[in-house]
Amino acid sequence: MHALAFRLTPGTDLKAELERLTAAHGLRAGCILSGVGSLSRARLRAPGAIGEAEVVMTFAEPMEIVSLTGTLCPDGPHIHISLARRDGACVGGHLAHGCIVNTTAELVIGDLPQVEFRRTPDPATGYNELTVLPRSSESDPSAR
Repeated sequence: MHALAFRLTPGTDLKAELERLTAAHGLRAGCILSGVGSLSRARLRAPGAIGEAEVVMTFAEPMEIVSLTGTLCPDGPHIHISLARRDGACVGGHLAHGCIVNTTAELVIGDLPQVEFRRTPDPATGYNELTVLPRSSESDPSAR
């Protein structure tokens, strides 16, 4: 595994920057190894049952990132985040665009060289779900 480390600065959209880093570094099977920092604004997609309308919660308050986990690939990320509020209560869900870094976000991302992640339609869930494929040297420009 190859690891990359980044610090995001105030005002950065966390999800948009993770998408940009995935493209800029050619990540084909990325995973978030560590993510800490703070947000000034958070937007989270709440869990729901198959077929239900999506619910997005917005929090316009300072919050600490206590957990950030997920996978990154050219087809898009799948990231979950847990945040602590001032009173210590935690909220979490699926990371949505609009999560804005408050003071900092420190990220360590791993890239798995043996596999490639793709997101393919799953008729059972209605979502594009993770498919793990072996990475061939012919399809890997970095192996040439």
